[in-house]
Amino acid sequence: MVLLRPGREDTADRPVRHASPRPAVLTAPPPSPSAPAWAVTPPAAPSVPPTPAAAAPGHCPATPATASQDLPAQPPADITWTVFHGVAEPASREHGPHRKEADVHRCFSRTPTGALIAAWQIATRFVLADGWRRVVDEQVMPGPGRDAYAEQRRQVNTGEDTGGKGQLAAYAFASYTPDVATVQLVSRFAATGHLQVNTVTVVWSGGDWRLRLQPDGSISPSLQAVTSLAGFVPWGGV
Repeated sequence: MVLLRPGREDTADRPVRHASPRPAVLTAPPPSPSAPAWAVTPPAAPSVPPTPAAAAPGHCPATPATASQDLPAQPPADITWTVFHGVAEPASREHGPHRKEADVHRCFSRTPTGALIAAWQIATRFVLADGWRRVVDEQVMPGPGRDAYAEQRRQVNTGEDTGGKGQLAAYAFASYTPDVATVQLVSRFAATGHLQVNTVTVVWSGGDWRLRLQPDGSISPSLQAVTSLAGFVPWGGV
């Protein structure tokens, strides 16, 4: 599955402002041509998200032991949004990505929220990035699926208008362990208002989350159209 469809858009990351967390969406890729506040005296110091420990150059910082492993039942806090090739992407000071190297944005926290952000970011970039080949090599699990996708992707021109790009609109976790996370990502297409669900799996490998593709190179085992966000957590940057 892929979170977006190629189309004509700005090729650089640029900051975007949003009023209230709204959804964005993923689309299928080319592969087929977290205590209530109590009054205290004196006031308690504000809670500050744990900061990842420093890492050696090139290595991802370790996820703090205090980082929450709870599934995010509400839109994640501490999120900023940028637009990448027309698609809004979330990023977090706590959950990553902590390393940005050209089109490869990597080093996400080993948490449900880190997996969620990684799922959308990688699924977007491995399709739309000018340097998609590097994204695939570094952020997609090796195997038949990666090989099949790379072969198909070479034949796709993302500059072509294929009906618009999906923006993230909502999410739901199908399953999560510190090793494998499967997330349902809902994309909304502005031109039609249609909602599409992609089931994306990321695997913890080599100290970071990596996308796992289907044997045929697709991102999702199935694409499902829905008429509402019932059962999902609404979330998006545009």
